[in-house]
Parts: sequence; C-alpha cells; structure tokens
Amino acid sequence: MFAAFSYIISLLAGLSAFFFALSLLPSKSLLSEQLEELKMRDPLKRDETRLPVLERMFDTERRIALAHRLVEAGWYTTTPGKFLLRVAAGALAGAFFSLLVWRFFDLDANWTLPLMLMLAFVGGYSPFFLLNAACEKRKSSIQKALPEFLDMVSSTVTAGLALNSALGYAVEAVTGPLSEEIREALSEIRLGRARADALKAVGERTNHPALRNALRVMTQAERLGANIAKMLNDLADDARHQRLMLVEEMAAKLPVKMVFPMVFFMIPAIITIIFGAVAANYFAGKP
Repeated sequence: MFAAFSYIISLLAGLSAFFFALSLLPSKSLLSEQLEELKMRDPLKRDETRLPVLERMFDTERRIALAHRLVEAGWYTTTPGKFLLRVAAGALAGAFFSLLVWRFFDLDANWTLPLMLMLAFVGGYSPFFLLNAACEKRKSSIQKALPEFLDMVSSTVTAGLALNSALGYAVEAVTGPLSEEIREALSEIRLGRARADALKAVGERTNHPALRNALRVMTQAERLGANIAKMLNDLADDARHQRLMLVEEMAAKLPVKMVFPMVFFMIPAIITIIFGAVAANYFAGKP
C-alpha cells in the first residue's frame, strides 16, 4: 500500500512540475506569429533542417526552384527538405509494396528487381504529381475568381474608397486562394511593407500571369493618377474572356479523353449486350 501511494505521489509531483514548466514557456505575440507566417511564404527566407544527402542530390538552384514551386502550390509549411523526404518515403514505400507483391503472389525472382524499380519510381514521383496537380488547381481557382474580384475593386474605387479599402472589400466577395493571397498582402501592408512590393509578391507567389498583370496595372495606375476603375474593368473583361477560352479548351479535349473509357468500359458492354444472347444460346446447344 505504501509503495502504491509513493507511485501516486511521484506521478502527481511529476505532472505538477510538467504543467508548471509548460506555464513558464514564453508565448509568441500576434505580431511575431504574423511575421513568421510571412517569412514562411518567402521561399528564399525559410529556414529548414540541413540534410547533407539531399543537398548533394539537389543543388541550390534546384532547391530554390522547388521552393518557388511549393509556394506556387500553396504549400507554405512544406520546405524543400521536407518535400524531398516525402519523395524518399514514397520510393521506399513503393519498394516495400513490391516486396509484398512478390511475397504474396509468389512471383518469379527475375521479376523482383524490375518490379521494385518501377514501383519505387512511381512512389518517388507521386509527390511531384501531387505538387503539379496542386499548382494547376490553385491557378484554376484564381482564374475563376479573378473577374469578380476586379469588378468589385473597380466598383468600390468608383464609389470613392481608397485602393487598400477597396481591396479589403473585394476579398470578402471572393473565396479560395485569391482571397487568401490578397488578405496576406493587406496584412503585409499593415505591418509596414510598401503596397507595390506586397502586391508584386502576390504575383510572384501565385505565378499567375493575369493576376500579376492586374496587380501591376493597379499599382502603376494609382501611381500615375490614371483611371483605375476603367483599367480594372478592361482587365476584368480580359480575365473573363480568358476563362471562357479555358472552358472551350477543356470542352475540346473531352472527346479525346473519352476514348479510353469508351474502349475499356462502354464498347465491351455493348458487345456483351449484342452478342451475349447469341453466345449463351450457342454454348447451351440451342439452335
């Protein structure tokens, strides 16, 4: 009994010391959290753990290009080192899966090495495939929301609001990556960054030509005293026309994409319906 009480007392003392130590940990201020978040969005200023093996495989130029690609996809918390670790993990998972296939299906030993190399390549490339898909999806979302965003900015500027206030109202009218990026730009402006630099950073992060052009025209028009509302209306019409062209391009690609589903699913079903009864009667011995 005494030993049990001793364990309970020790446990309570340990928990007390643990919670007291947690209470002494310094908490970050809201300003420092915002500064760290803005730093994570800059691919050239993000700190990451140095991995000598990965540094030998990817030089500085490749890591910078990968960092820009990660920011373009919106993966702000993923550093190039972490991404390359995912690549290595995917390759090892593919090799492990190939060994499971060889073990349970009792394949010939001559097929083990080619199967392992193939699945390791597929597993290692899968993070790049997901990254490219994320970039394309993000750009598509920005393209869809851009005309409405420009129309809202133009309307609010025409109503007499300043450009910063117009941007603040416009982000409420759109959702998705475009809204997030403009909010971050406004946060940078409130923290003291020049508006031209903040909007230029949005164009560099998203790597979307239409958005980059719109933000550049917006900045230059205000600097030169030009009619921002008219220019934004013209840019909105161009963005809407580009969106229509993308939809038409997707519609033109549908017949080509439908070839493989038709070959593998629809045509066998049609052949089965047409000749299934004839084949059944033939094998049943009926005339």
